[in-house]
Amino acid sequence: MPNNREFRLFGIKHNKFSKAVLYFLKLALSAYILWRIAGKIDFGSALQGMLSLPLGLVILLICLSAVRHIAQYHNWLFALSINPAFTKHKREVLQSYLIGLPLRFAVPGGHASIGKIFFISNSSRSASFWSTALERGFMTWGTWTFAALAAVIYYPQIPLWLRVLAVFFCAALPVILYKLLSIKANWRHLQTPYTKQAPRMMGMQISSNLITYLQYWLILSSVLNIGWWQSAIRMALTQFSNSIPITVAGLGLRESFAIHFLKTAGISAEQAVSATLSLFFIQDVLPALVGTWFLIKAKKV
Repeated sequence: MPNNREFRLFGIKHNKFSKAVLYFLKLALSAYILWRIAGKIDFGSALQGMLSLPLGLVILLICLSAVRHIAQYHNWLFALSINPAFTKHKREVLQSYLIGLPLRFAVPGGHASIGKIFFISNSSRSASFWSTALERGFMTWGTWTFAALAAVIYYPQIPLWLRVLAVFFCAALPVILYKLLSIKANWRHLQTPYTKQAPRMMGMQISSNLITYLQYWLILSSVLNIGWWQSAIRMALTQFSNSIPITVAGLGLRESFAIHFLKTAGISAEQAVSATLSLFFIQDVLPALVGTWFLIKAKKV
């Protein structure tokens, strides 16, 4: 684990007690939300829906998740490459990415995944820290942009100009960041590599989100006749919950969003919970178990 001096490098006060309290409060919130959901639905039916997914579909979902993680690995690699002093060691980058997967569960919101910077060689810890911020920033950009696009269709009661403005604002965030790099003289050298890596990171996030929507559609269409477009719009809005860091790995909050948005498509609350939990285990829990092995074996660099 990082020591006090390493934490101070990022201006973070190292207080184990307060962090533990915050974690358990958010863990309790996750449990409370899931408990409230379980009180309103037949949770046994939702679990049965998870267990009754066809084996072929499960294998396909796992393969798609592998492709998605390859895209996110490249997102991390591209974020590191914005630092001109970074020397690529792809095996080490891959290992650090995998280590970040189980760390994501350590703190609500996934912030503990920052710990992977202690397993990657770079010009400095702070450089790796800012690469992590960029990586997460582009992940949020993808989530927000698709949610804004979905909102244009799903919320016709909101003035059109406001919906369009939200889309343009989200889509323009990478350009805004480029402009911000010109504010300080010691940041400007990052603009050139940023113009090369940012489009790649955007492409990785577009691909990653589309794969997730495809996975949800495959799960939902296995139990009900629902079109791709209907499913994608609702799950884009559901995935927005991932950017609200108040529960552990989005548990509970994501299910609440799914129930709300999918009910207008004829999806029952049980089916919505079954879909989100199924993908959560396939896309988050299983890869985290793989990453745990690397976390145990790896040494800080």
